[in-house]
Amino acid sequence: MGSNKNPITPSQVIAAATKCMYRFGVAKTSMIDVAKELGVSRQTIHRVFDTRGDLLTAISDDRSDLLAKKLADAFATFDSFEEALIEGSMLSLRAAKNDPILLQIQERADHAQDKFMFRGSPKLQQVMLDLWAPLIDNARAEGVLREGISTEWAVEWIRNVHAMATMRDDYNDERMRKMLKDFLLPSLLTR
Repeated sequence: MGSNKNPITPSQVIAAATKCMYRFGVAKTSMIDVAKELGVSRQTIHRVFDTRGDLLTAISDDRSDLLAKKLADAFATFDSFEEALIEGSMLSLRAAKNDPILLQIQERADHAQDKFMFRGSPKLQQVMLDLWAPLIDNARAEGVLREGISTEWAVEWIRNVHAMATMRDDYNDERMRKMLKDFLLPSLLTR
């Protein structure tokens, strides 16, 4: 599939790796498996992604982008910023937990991946910014967003709360909503 004249692309590697991860699981999928799936050498894969961690980050970004596109329509239906923060967060968290690849990446996370969950990547920040910015900008215009909070800062805070929430597999929906109401809302809303 790849050659010097027609090199493999990151999208091809991500698709092949995802296919392997569905077949073998995230933990058991190696760069060699991905190379075999594409019919290239492991070295060819490493020319596209230096490390397995880089590939996992790219897969996380790709899957997050797909989830955000699915969530965008639902986000447009919220009547208030408060509702969006709670129910949009619940939808986002549920969607991420229902994605078997993202869930396995999170569950198998090493220290570098834990940092990714909180720090994210430029792509993840942009995906979340695209999803949340219209709601945040509207909240600012309505005067319900605390003064001095930029859209970027609000999105980073929401992403950090979501990262923390994904680690709480002991929370049911009711407890998660309570945590979001007690923790997220006061940090962003004027009231």
